[in-house]
Amino acid sequence: MIYLDHHAAAPMPEAVWQAMERAAPHAWANPSSTHAAGRTSRHLLEEARDAVAEAIGSSPADIVLTGGGTEACNLGIRGLASRRTLVVSTAIEHPAVARSAHRLQRDGSRLVLLDVPAGNPPSADELGVHLGPHALVAVQWVNHETGTVFPIERYARVCRELGALLFVDATQALGKIPIDVGTLGVDALAMAAQKVGGPAGAGACWIRRGLDVDPVLEGGSQERGRRPGTPDTLSMVGFGAACRLVQARLAAQPRIALLRDRIERTLVGLGGQVNGGEPRTATVSNLSFAGWQGPLLAAALDLEGICVATGAACSSGLQQPSAVIQAMYPDDQWRAGSAIRISLGIETTADDIDAASQAFRRVLARGAS
Repeated sequence: MIYLDHHAAAPMPEAVWQAMERAAPHAWANPSSTHAAGRTSRHLLEEARDAVAEAIGSSPADIVLTGGGTEACNLGIRGLASRRTLVVSTAIEHPAVARSAHRLQRDGSRLVLLDVPAGNPPSADELGVHLGPHALVAVQWVNHETGTVFPIERYARVCRELGALLFVDATQALGKIPIDVGTLGVDALAMAAQKVGGPAGAGACWIRRGLDVDPVLEGGSQERGRRPGTPDTLSMVGFGAACRLVQARLAAQPRIALLRDRIERTLVGLGGQVNGGEPRTATVSNLSFAGWQGPLLAAALDLEGICVATGAACSSGLQQPSAVIQAMYPDDQWRAGSAIRISLGIETTADDIDAASQAFRRVLARGAS
C-alpha cells in the first residue's frame, strides 16, 4: 500500500507510539484529581501542553486542549463571536469552519462569504472592505484540498487596523509552515493532532491572552473554564510527542515539494488539470480528470494499492462533488466532480511517487468506463 492521503491523517511516527506506550500505565487517571494518580496524569497533560505551545511559539497558558481540530475550530469561532454581529469567511473553508459560521448566521449574525476564484484567496484589501469592530474573520491558513496558502499576516494587519478579530484554522498549516503566534497577529488559532502524526481526537486552540471566550460546551471548569470535560490525557501525550517532531517536518518540506512536482508533472501529462491557487504548501496536488468521476478514480487507484482522496475526509461519505473545487471553478463544474487530492508527507519516498505514477497510467489508460 502507498499512502498519499496525508492531509486526512499523517501516519504516527514510532516516537509518538513509544511516548503513548510509556504514558499508558499512568494516563488513565483523571488529571483534575488531587491524589497521586491524578497528579501523575496532570503532569503528563501539562508536558503535552508545553510541547504544543512550543511548536507555535506560545505560552502554555494560552493553549486550550480540545477533542480534535473540529472542536478547536468551533471554540475559536463561536467562542469569540458572542460580541460580534458580522462573520466574514470564504467559500472554500473546511466544514468545521463553514458550519460554525453558518451556525452563527442562524443565531442572528450577518455572514459574508468571500469568493475565491480559481483558488486565489481574497486580498487584504478585499477583506478590509467588510471589516470593523463588529466583525469576526474566520479563515483557513492552508486549504485542506488544494494546499493554497492564505496571506494570514496581511489579514492580521488589516484586522488590527479596523478592530476586527481574526480566527485562523491552522490544522493544515502546522508542520508545513512555521508558526509563531507571538508575531503573527491573530486572535485565535486551531490545530489537530492527526495532521502532524498524532492520534485522532486530540487538538488545541490557541487564544490570545486577554480575550474573553465563551465555551461552546457546558460542564466543568477544566481548561480554565474554556473547555469543560475530562481531557484524554493519553491522546494529548501523543499530540505533544508529534509536536516535538514539527521542526523535522518543516525541514522536509523542500524534499516533499520535489516529489509533489514530480507526480504532478506526470499527471498533467496524462490530462490532469491542477486545481487551486498559488502559493501552496509542498504537500498536496489536487487535479481534475475530464471524463472521470473522482470517487470512481479513487476506488480504481485503491485497487492498485494507492490511497488518495476526493476531498475532505470528513465529507467523503457524502459522495458529492467537492464543494471547495465547485466554489473555485463555478463555470467548470466537471472539475469538482472529477477532482482527486494527492497529499504527501515526511514518510513519502521517490519510489512511492514512481509507483503511484505508474498506477495512474494504468488506470487512466483503461478509461472512465
